[in-house]
Amino acid sequence: MGLSSALAQSITVKGQVLDAKSKEPLIGVSVLEKGTTNGTITDFDGNYVLNVAKGRILVFSYVGYTTQEIAVNQPSLTVSLKEDTQTLNEVVVVGYGVQKKSSVTGSISQVKAEDMENRSVTTVQSALQGKTSGVQVISSSAAPGEAPTIRVRGFSSNVASDPLYVVDGVRLSDISGIDPNDIASIEVLKDAASAAIYGAEAGNGVILISTKKGKTGQGKVVYDFQYSIQSLGKMPKLMNAEEYATYMVEGGVFEQSKISNDWDGVTDTNWADVVFGKGQMQKHNVSFSNGNEKGNYYLSLSYLDNNGIVRGDADFYKRLTGSVNADYQIKDWLKVGTTNQIEKYNYRKLSGNNAYGSFFQAVMELDPLTPSTYSPDNLPANMQAALDNGKTLLTDENGNYYAVSNFVESENYHPMIMRDNTVPKNSGFNVNGSVYGELKPFDGFVFTSRFGYRLSGTRSSTVNLPFYGNSVQNNDYMSISGTSSTSIYWQWENFANYIKTFDKHTINAMLGMSYQESTYDYITSGFSANGADAITNRDPSFWYLNYGDPSASKSIQGEKTRTAKYSYFGRVGYDFAGKYMLQASLRADAADLSYLPLEKRWGYFPAVSAGWTISEENFFTPLRDVVSSLKLRASWGQNGSLAALASNLYGYGTTMVTAGYYPFVPGNNYTTGIRPNSLGNDELKWETSEQINVGLDARLFNDRLTLSMDWFNKKTKDLLITGTTPSLIIGGTTSPINAGNVSNKGFEFEIGWRDNIGDFNYSIKGNLATLKNKVTYLDPSLTRANGTTFHTNTITYFEEGYPVYYFRGYRCEGINPEDGEPIFADLDNNGIINEDDKTYIGDAIPDFTYGLTLTAAWKGLDLTIFGSGSYGNDVFSCINRPDHASANKLSEVFYKDRWTPEHTNATAPRANALSLDKYTVSDAMVFDGSYFKIKQIQLGYSLPKQWINKVFINNLRLYVSLEDFFTFTSYPGFDPEASANATSGMGIDMGTYPSAKKVMLGFNVEF
Repeated sequence: MGLSSALAQSITVKGQVLDAKSKEPLIGVSVLEKGTTNGTITDFDGNYVLNVAKGRILVFSYVGYTTQEIAVNQPSLTVSLKEDTQTLNEVVVVGYGVQKKSSVTGSISQVKAEDMENRSVTTVQSALQGKTSGVQVISSSAAPGEAPTIRVRGFSSNVASDPLYVVDGVRLSDISGIDPNDIASIEVLKDAASAAIYGAEAGNGVILISTKKGKTGQGKVVYDFQYSIQSLGKMPKLMNAEEYATYMVEGGVFEQSKISNDWDGVTDTNWADVVFGKGQMQKHNVSFSNGNEKGNYYLSLSYLDNNGIVRGDADFYKRLTGSVNADYQIKDWLKVGTTNQIEKYNYRKLSGNNAYGSFFQAVMELDPLTPSTYSPDNLPANMQAALDNGKTLLTDENGNYYAVSNFVESENYHPMIMRDNTVPKNSGFNVNGSVYGELKPFDGFVFTSRFGYRLSGTRSSTVNLPFYGNSVQNNDYMSISGTSSTSIYWQWENFANYIKTFDKHTINAMLGMSYQESTYDYITSGFSANGADAITNRDPSFWYLNYGDPSASKSIQGEKTRTAKYSYFGRVGYDFAGKYMLQASLRADAADLSYLPLEKRWGYFPAVSAGWTISEENFFTPLRDVVSSLKLRASWGQNGSLAALASNLYGYGTTMVTAGYYPFVPGNNYTTGIRPNSLGNDELKWETSEQINVGLDARLFNDRLTLSMDWFNKKTKDLLITGTTPSLIIGGTTSPINAGNVSNKGFEFEIGWRDNIGDFNYSIKGNLATLKNKVTYLDPSLTRANGTTFHTNTITYFEEGYPVYYFRGYRCEGINPEDGEPIFADLDNNGIINEDDKTYIGDAIPDFTYGLTLTAAWKGLDLTIFGSGSYGNDVFSCINRPDHASANKLSEVFYKDRWTPEHTNATAPRANALSLDKYTVSDAMVFDGSYFKIKQIQLGYSLPKQWINKVFINNLRLYVSLEDFFTFTSYPGFDPEASANATSGMGIDMGTYPSAKKVMLGFNVEF
């Protein structure tokens, strides 16, 4: 009877779920009878059917929309869900947990998936540029597969300032293999209090990456496709043939007769046209995801094929990546899960950032009088003589010989010969992820045990072919070398989180431990030519180390290293009514003996932060109609850095080396002597960063305007310095000591406005960060520490009172109108211009960086415009070595306003001036590197759902985009973002791979 009564009260509910604004049907909405597992999801038309007892409550939930609960009283029920703009923003990821945004007391910036979607960037680092304040991206190459370097709040070390990357709880040294499509969000922990939970590794900031997971009630198949055509973004203006001939004759580099004999008077080669062409990039990404109340999964597969802008297949990057994420609620008290990213790649790249053989310097240096190729029956005398002497001249695909210049002979020769005279092969793989379990024995308590891993392998080989580039650069025989390496990293972390709320008080605490271990081993070997080819046969089938010729000189080396760290950490927080917040943390890290001596292996890193939500106070009530939220934050903390230690293992040790032979016994017998090689340093310790941060967060005008401001003061001390001079020399060299301090301070601003006018939606987001960097202490035995060298001159230095690795050189005060020679400042007034007259002439650290994003949407159309830039940074142009007198030069810098007897009021010296060796390392070669790049202009169209639902498609969006198409800068070189490297070579242009502009087509389809 009871059963019959229940069945009698059961009804079949039918209805439709719509978007409250667009009235479009929502597909995949979860419809669940509250408190049961009885449920369904909406179909392609937003319809649902469910049997449910009358009077019960139905819960309608959909990601990105506000959940609704409605009692069932009739058989027909249509529901409109409102978009919830706060759903995805209400929590941010912090170290070993999550936190409500309203409770955050540190400085944390969040970059969401939507900020990275549908862009041509292939690495996470590139996707961060311009998207958040306080994060600077430094690129030493724009070649396919090259990842830029991230700097968070400045430059803190004389060795490296790389942040710590943590992906789903696993530390990674490189994140370039993670497809941006697989990322759900990125949190940048900028202040010391936020990052201190990572202790000894957090001194340069922490970047937390969360990859995507499946969503409850949303079974999805998504396919993304991109295709782009790439071309050279900017070509510097070099001297043309006539200007080159005039300049070289004026300077006495060549006689007019040589120009007449070796130039046909017609050839005017633009080497950029010879070298650069159209590159293509295609990218495919498919993902599968689903979930329910018990668990979820996310699977993806991505393929990238990026062929760069250099003609031929000399610069490419191919990558296959996969992602497998899943978790499952086995019991009410036990949840298990796993995250995994897999990457397989191979690439080829060209030489750059090198004064002694840079492919891109060759494009700038080669004379325009020489054609790109000669036919075999029309060779000039110098090339015919090379052939007659048995030299190997390389040819193009049509059998024509690449030209050997009669005018320029240096390490930089015909770029296509440089491209083809070696056959490099580079490949590798990365597998990283975690397996974890979450135990919830009682309410509010979660214990997590997580095992993380990272496996990496690389293989590379290079075959050097016979070639003739010029009399300086040529090779008669083949040689080969190869390297294979393996890295294995694993970590085991156990930590517990507890949160308890009573009345208006909320207390949360976290306590944990971590163990990390890393091993690296490699083997490298080679066969060098010794009067004959080092390989038994020139056929490509024999281009392996297995076929070394017996006459070749052989080499082999390899080793294995191991490092480990052990840590304890904890955090406690207090929140009163969402109004007053306080948080404190402490981490203790111990390094193994490869890093630090036993007495100094432990480091302790405390932090404290506080917040006051002013808008929750009663006195603020009259302002809440305008300012819905206003919070003041402050923090202090200490972090460490492993950068210098990791690059100098056992640097504290006392080492011994052999030192000659001694006849201690009669006869022809000798004993090998031993002497100290380094003095050792048992006081070596961690580098430590201490930072103060004060911030303000606000939301105004019904949350349409968001604003965040921060001021920080970051002081890094105990930097590792080498080359110091102790007061007493016993023998050998000194070991590294802690003897350097650096200061970084500045302001950060982030602002956003979002609104709609009817069907028209738009948003504006901007960010700006200032930075003042200075070395505040260096061991008194050192005046300055050397950085990057250009030819025979060191041009960047680490010195007290100046920015990190500033430019040091001569100060040019103009051009002598009488003889056209540059005039240099005699700073010591001794009448001689020498090393003592070098001074600060610029630095690569910008005064401020900024980014701006504009979006607009109307019905199915959407538009995105994104740009980023910097101001106040300098670029040191090191394209022309002073000893390369015959090399081509920048027309605007050396030719247009050069001194001549008829033009004595000039800004550039006379052709081939005697003091060019000083001029090329003076402030005359330092240019303003400020720039603004429009990184993206994208127009998209989403097809109406009533069209695509009939073919089982949930979403279909088509778009076209211009990427990196417009650059506004006064720098005359390839790219104002040029850097030889990310530390001592910041802002040094030695011929870097230039950035490309792209036209991109793409579409997203969701089933």
